[in-house]
Amino acid sequence: MKKCIVIPTYWGNIDGREEIVFDHPTPLKSEGTLRRLLVNLSKFNSIRRGDIKVIIIGVANKNAYQEEVEEFLNTYLDEFRTNMDIALYSYTWFDALKRYLLQNGIEDVSLIEPQGYSQVRNLCLLAALENKVDYAIFLDDDELIITNDFFEKVEEGILKKAPDNGTIYGKVGYYLEDKKTAKFYELKWWPKDELLSSAISKLIHSSNRYVASIVGLGGLMILTRELMKNVCFDPNVPRGEDIDYIFNARMLGYRIYFDKELFIKHLPPKIKTPEWQKARQDIIRFLYERDKYDSHLEVEELQKVAFEELLPYPGTFMQDDLEERILEYSKAISIKYLADGDLSGFYECMENAKISFSYTPNINAAMEYLSKNCIWTKITSVKKFRE
Repeated sequence: MKKCIVIPTYWGNIDGREEIVFDHPTPLKSEGTLRRLLVNLSKFNSIRRGDIKVIIIGVANKNAYQEEVEEFLNTYLDEFRTNMDIALYSYTWFDALKRYLLQNGIEDVSLIEPQGYSQVRNLCLLAALENKVDYAIFLDDDELIITNDFFEKVEEGILKKAPDNGTIYGKVGYYLEDKKTAKFYELKWWPKDELLSSAISKLIHSSNRYVASIVGLGGLMILTRELMKNVCFDPNVPRGEDIDYIFNARMLGYRIYFDKELFIKHLPPKIKTPEWQKARQDIIRFLYERDKYDSHLEVEELQKVAFEELLPYPGTFMQDDLEERILEYSKAISIKYLADGDLSGFYECMENAKISFSYTPNINAAMEYLSKNCIWTKITSVKKFRE
């Protein structure tokens, strides 16, 4: 089967003036983690032979950096062009793509404006589809492949029947990484990492290799052409777009399977976006995802997902006590900022605490996503993306 690797990479400075919030964008003109991954990939024969194309999706966290990021990455990738089939898809490609879609009668291109994780992931899908692959391997730039048979494991099971008799249109694996220590202000009200780890651990210890799952990590996601053409990432989700995508696929009739023999090493950089900023995105995300789940139960065209399948994660943050969790967590983390003498961070946490009070539930969230996905299938039906 024809395949490619797609790696989104985010560049810019974390200085409080970011226009697009990414977890840990690479500072401009630094080496970052991308080079480490590309050196790692170049050790595989299938990469050196050009059997697997490597696609880099390059984006900036400020609009003013767009041209600079694209020029820098073009030079950055030069050393790898002789030992792999590698291509940069950045703003020149994005702009040409939007013009092409407009010429083909598609005026709404909001799904692929590179203004957030979900839109960038949609660009990743289109880059893979443009290359006429049977499936794409999605990695993040802060990872390393540590097993010699990684690409063999990736392909195993694809488009085959799983133990539950479903077709494996997509797979996810898991990260090997240093265990995160729970922070005191997260333990009771916001134990995200612990709940996610618990969900993944349960999948790893399941009796079957392939288990249909709502949990998945975007940095190790294998998606077939069928899935990429018919399911898009939801631009209303600012974080956790990977798990949300799996839920979207389920609503649209596709199961994505956890493969307990598929894993990668995750080595994130130490400099990251402030915690209050990521918390704000999570708050917005969980409020919206709760609305989308509740409203999908009323949409006849969508398949229904039992809430129990979302537990312990992300379902714990989609229940009736979400507003209380938001308030108590915001208060707890604000005290941490206050103790550190960071008054700006303290005030931002107080702003986070106010979000649920001003939030208006979206009772049409699932139908709105379905409408966006209809636009997506129109996009993926144009000549450029057809088989």
